[in-house]
Amino acid sequence: MKKSILLGLLSVLLLSANAFALPVGPGLQTVLNNIAVDGTNNVNAETGHLVDGSDSHWNITATGTSAATFIIELAGYAAYNSFGIYDIANTSNRVELFSAADTNKDQVSVSIDGSGNIVVADITDLSFSFGKFAGATFGYYINVANTQNTYFSNSSLNENGTDHMLAYRGVGELVDLDGTGTKFGAGTWTDEEWILAFEDLYNGGDNNFTDLVVMVESVEPVPEPATMFLLGTGIIGLAGARRKKKN
Repeated sequence: MKKSILLGLLSVLLLSANAFALPVGPGLQTVLNNIAVDGTNNVNAETGHLVDGSDSHWNITATGTSAATFIIELAGYAAYNSFGIYDIANTSNRVELFSAADTNKDQVSVSIDGSGNIVVADITDLSFSFGKFAGATFGYYINVANTQNTYFSNSSLNENGTDHMLAYRGVGELVDLDGTGTKFGAGTWTDEEWILAFEDLYNGGDNNFTDLVVMVESVEPVPEPATMFLLGTGIIGLAGARRKKKN
């Protein structure tokens, strides 16, 4: 029975991923390959991202602090893009992590306590900023000042529900975010580290998702009720089919 449930869960996950698959431009795979020490990343840009809807909301894990590293920005609006977190109870309540002036390999750390008090430490500039959310759960956003558009990790908040952020989980790949080994050196891309790739053009634009790419660590996605319902019904259906077969 346990094996059947596990297989059912895997099947539903795979079906969900296929149902929400997005065409992803080849440029993002190049970005992923460029940070891999051996030049070929085991994470596939086309198929390796979370299903849309399961990457909407996030929590910091038990470490209590999340670090974010700016990997690359390949966008016509690079001089206008900023990145940060937003309060899921009030999307206009935001805390910026990277401004348009930040560049590749800049780093910040973010702490959020259970009451939603936020401290952001800019490791590159040695400065601090603060914020207050309704709770510890948050979403990510990219703001494009030049077009006055903001795109959220929760796709339902975007125009026509368009997905503007893809989230990739580490699978043990040896990566070097600096690309030279001189600033950060090589390290393992663990399963508590995620690469977030954003598309900054209206309604999805060219779907290259290279317009702003960051790595965030010590975070985990918070399953939404709809996702859990899908998983639950899939498991129940498979369990029922197994019971019927026995009878």
